[in-house]
Amino acid sequence: MRILKYISLALVLFNLPSFGLMAFGGGVGTALSYGTIFILFIYYALEKKTTPNWWIIIIAILYFTISSLQFYGPPTVFMIELVKYFLFVICGYEMTKHVSNTELFVFLLIGALSVGIEALLFTSDFGRYAGFYLNANVAGFICIYGYSVIFGIKNDTLKLLGQFVFTLMGLLTFSRTFIVIWLLINIISLKVSIKNIRIFGIGFLIFATLLFIDQVVGLNNPRFDQLKSIANNEEVSSQEISEDSRTETWALFYDQIFEAPLIGSGYGTFSGKLNEMGVHNTYLMIIGEAGILPFLLFLMYISYLFFKSYTFFKEAPYLIMMNISLSVFLLANHNFFTFYYMTFSAMWIQYAIAKLDKEKENQINDKKILEV
Repeated sequence: MRILKYISLALVLFNLPSFGLMAFGGGVGTALSYGTIFILFIYYALEKKTTPNWWIIIIAILYFTISSLQFYGPPTVFMIELVKYFLFVICGYEMTKHVSNTELFVFLLIGALSVGIEALLFTSDFGRYAGFYLNANVAGFICIYGYSVIFGIKNDTLKLLGQFVFTLMGLLTFSRTFIVIWLLINIISLKVSIKNIRIFGIGFLIFATLLFIDQVVGLNNPRFDQLKSIANNEEVSSQEISEDSRTETWALFYDQIFEAPLIGSGYGTFSGKLNEMGVHNTYLMIIGEAGILPFLLFLMYISYLFFKSYTFFKEAPYLIMMNISLSVFLLANHNFFTFYYMTFSAMWIQYAIAKLDKEKENQINDKKILEV
């Protein structure tokens, strides 16, 4: 079972189906995609069955059902994506329940390291790197989500290693979302322990490493040039920093949302499947394609994760950090239902909360028994 779990984790968290498609062609990509679902199904069949993830199942039912009413693409493609997603949620959630903090940390760390390997061995003229994840912003999410997991790791050596690797790899993606969340998480970490202020000191070492990589391979990235200018106390215009802002992309879709707020415009219209450009925002994608009902339910789900994570901040501060990483990243990405590691990230947080709830309930019951 452990072997099946690790193979499944590698396929999902390393984004191997999409990477295989890009690197080796459609045959490999398709085989890895179906292989992911097949291995998860085998794992589910052999594992003891527990409570399914009703939150995401109901959200997905509403989203796919309503958005399908106005879908004018190939029906076979839609049905395959629908079936694969539900199998992933049902089977993958069972596997998620058996993934420890350390296991999640190790797999995310390996995935993040692929960013550095690309930067060193496959230098790009574009100057942004993504490793297994093909998209630099997505790779930035993997790095910041992994960085959040660090605060649930007890081994100090692993913590320091993770802080250095996830931060350096995240910076190599040159994702502004990564930098903003990284700063926010480290500010929150000071409430956990004032000793966490050391990461700001480690930041100088990380920046020096980034400069070294730039000297060796030439990062050739405008955002890195801006970062160096800021470090050298040189003037950088706000227009340069906000160039290619996501808010400009969102604005292009507002009118379409208001035209059909109840049932949306149909599957694929906001996620780039039927148009050249997507909305780059999961929340807007859901309301834009399927209307207000699944959108409100999804907001309730994210709010639930936030509220419960906050109540368990003392016991598990990393959960609120992971929630921030996920929910803010969803503002810049519209692939929650197609990038399985996105759904996996949400389900892992959800089950971690469920475990803490169960432990708290058991403690209360034990206390009542003692009092009697």
